[in-house]
Amino acid sequence: MYVVTIDQRGSRDADDLVPGLLEALAEIPCAAAFERTAGDEVQGLLTEPAAVRRALLVALRGGQWHCGVGAGEVDDDSYASGTRAGRGPAYLAARDAVEAAKGLSSSVAVRVPAAATSEAAAWAADCEAVWGLTAPLVLDRTEAQWRVVDAVDRSPTQAAAAHELDITPASVTGALRLSRIREERAAYPALDRLLAGAHTASTGATGATR
Repeated sequence: MYVVTIDQRGSRDADDLVPGLLEALAEIPCAAAFERTAGDEVQGLLTEPAAVRRALLVALRGGQWHCGVGAGEVDDDSYASGTRAGRGPAYLAARDAVEAAKGLSSSVAVRVPAAATSEAAAWAADCEAVWGLTAPLVLDRTEAQWRVVDAVDRSPTQAAAAHELDITPASVTGALRLSRIREERAAYPALDRLLAGAHTASTGATGATR
């Protein structure tokens, strides 16, 4: 399992952004849906690395969140009434991770339980390192670049996206290049594989190969 804990930056001096984040996370497949667990914090329990990645990308796009991922076991059925009721090593690892994320420019940290093997910790560290390179691509993207990325994603062709935005195809191409969306998405398989490896190694399952 993967516990994702997301904490609002500077919440004492900012509006409550949790409702908007929960709405944005609503379509992420979860074992226990994201919910507010503290005043300015949300948490969800997920089973798939790709879903974890999607959740982190949602939070990073907002630019107002620290994100921690705990990979490992959770107590059986402890989360039946919601993620807030969950217990187990992965929850403790997620708490460590979100605190560590507050000191990282990427705002993303990945941790395994304290009792996990050094191999599991190495997988988690590698995953965090790749997030350290990927997250700034999301955090630094301008609103204008996001408009182009979103238009291209929902359009059959870049030319159609250009027509929708009333800009030239060359402008679309230039905005995509500056957004570095291709570089970001090229990292997705590595992020998913490394997180899966951290989980497999931390739970003693077979299949994690470096």
